[in-house]
Amino acid sequence: MNSMTGFGHAEGEGAGISFSVELKSLNTRYLDIIISIPSALSVLEDRIRTLLQQQFLRGRVECLIRMKHLEDKLLVTVDENAARAWKEALDRLASLFPGSAEAGLDLLVHQEGVLKTEYQQDIEEYWQVLEPLLLNASEQVQKRRRQEGAALTADIDSQLSAMETALSRVAGKAPLLREEVEANLRRRFIEILGSDADEQKILSETALWIARNDINEEIVRLGTHIKTFRDDSQKPGLKGKKLDFLAQEMGREINTIGSKSPQADVSRLVVEMKDALEKIREQLRNVE
Repeated sequence: MNSMTGFGHAEGEGAGISFSVELKSLNTRYLDIIISIPSALSVLEDRIRTLLQQQFLRGRVECLIRMKHLEDKLLVTVDENAARAWKEALDRLASLFPGSAEAGLDLLVHQEGVLKTEYQQDIEEYWQVLEPLLLNASEQVQKRRRQEGAALTADIDSQLSAMETALSRVAGKAPLLREEVEANLRRRFIEILGSDADEQKILSETALWIARNDINEEIVRLGTHIKTFRDDSQKPGLKGKKLDFLAQEMGREINTIGSKSPQADVSRLVVEMKDALEKIREQLRNVE
């Protein structure tokens, strides 16, 4: 069982660039990948997303990549058309004011579009450096997820054991509850009908009421759900959604037991099971 929270960081150099990769994962229902990268790496966004989709199955994964140029690979080019257009415009402006000096290079180079600067870049070289960094950071996240998952598993198992203990006590009380209910019903029938009470009718009505309010089926189903939950939690792959569904089913059985058996001692055990189940569902919010 893995959690959905973790953090990873990796740094490396290559192609004249220093790269920093940060990955952070949070819990959410589906896989949601958020990528924040410099514009120079925008053409690699699809590759980065594909790689992360192969590493993670569920959760919000935030990827932040920084880059810093270590070598002077700045490329400066002149837009001759823009330079001529600016020169002509500035000369026309100067002609409106006799005696003004013509526009020189010191003025032209500061005009928009005349000079273009960019760093020489080799995307494939960048990817050769970035890919192992992304894999390294991903493994760190997964390691943290596994560590937290082990803690989640231990806590959930503890709560399941608490539920099993309470359920076992409820099951032990079920026969006594049946006898108690049967005796109370018989007494009430006799109080209402008096000496004219039909013994066969009393037995029939009592049996019908007990059948409607018997909790043995709920006890068996709840025990089965707990066992299935334990078994499924040990299986590989995504399990958070399925375990959450089983938790809902367990909640229904516990509620039914409580409604059918309002006796104080059973009610206390039902509260214990509900409390344990609520703690389990809280932990499931972070299970992958």
